[in-house]
Amino acid sequence: MRILFWNIMHGGGSRAGAIVEQILDWNPDIVALAEFRGTAPSRSIAKELHDAGYPHQMSAANAEEPSWNAVFLASRYELIDIELESAPEPELYWLVAKVKTEPEINVGVLHVPWSIFLGRFEFYESVLEVARNWQLGPGVIIGDTNAGISGLDAETENSVEYNDTFMIPFSDFGWRDVYRVFQPAADTPTWYSPHGSGYRLDQAFANQELQPAVTACTYDWGDSDRYGKLSDHAAILLDLELPS
Repeated sequence: MRILFWNIMHGGGSRAGAIVEQILDWNPDIVALAEFRGTAPSRSIAKELHDAGYPHQMSAANAEEPSWNAVFLASRYELIDIELESAPEPELYWLVAKVKTEPEINVGVLHVPWSIFLGRFEFYESVLEVARNWQLGPGVIIGDTNAGISGLDAETENSVEYNDTFMIPFSDFGWRDVYRVFQPAADTPTWYSPHGSGYRLDQAFANQELQPAVTACTYDWGDSDRYGKLSDHAAILLDLELPS
């Protein structure tokens, strides 16, 4: 089983068709997207995925403000929307669903606001509350955290605060940054600034119940003859082998 997360940048724009082609080439069972919007390109991505075998979909896009970035889920399997008391806000940046696999798993997708003025640290605190009180069963929280780990990933202006307020407590609650299980020290940027600086801003965290099922976690930039890189973020490909 494969879970894909990808920040598709600005709703996909003219790249929408190529984005779908790349997603289908990766052949995931669950698709989680950030910077999905209520605009025509994003809606076309949702429709093409639906027609390609991902009929179960959830979107946090705001119908009244379609140009706002949001998160999105599409799945080959039925999705059951889960509402949590401590769910992070803004609601645009968070979804969690039970996936009707056998056995069932739970997937949370997030996109942490980049600015403190948009509530970055409040968002972190809410995610930690979700992780601390998680009682849903095997689960993964996957997405764009908009920061790296100080001393390991390339430095960002948010690195120290992120490490102190999010990564260490998250690990204390039994969740693992899955990529670091396989690549404990690799310098692996998943986003590049216009100036060429690269940072690992995208992660997948598995809880103790799901960790035994994880077989691989890699990053892939995708490619297109017309556009080259299709986004300023690499995708996360998380592979699982669920017990029969």
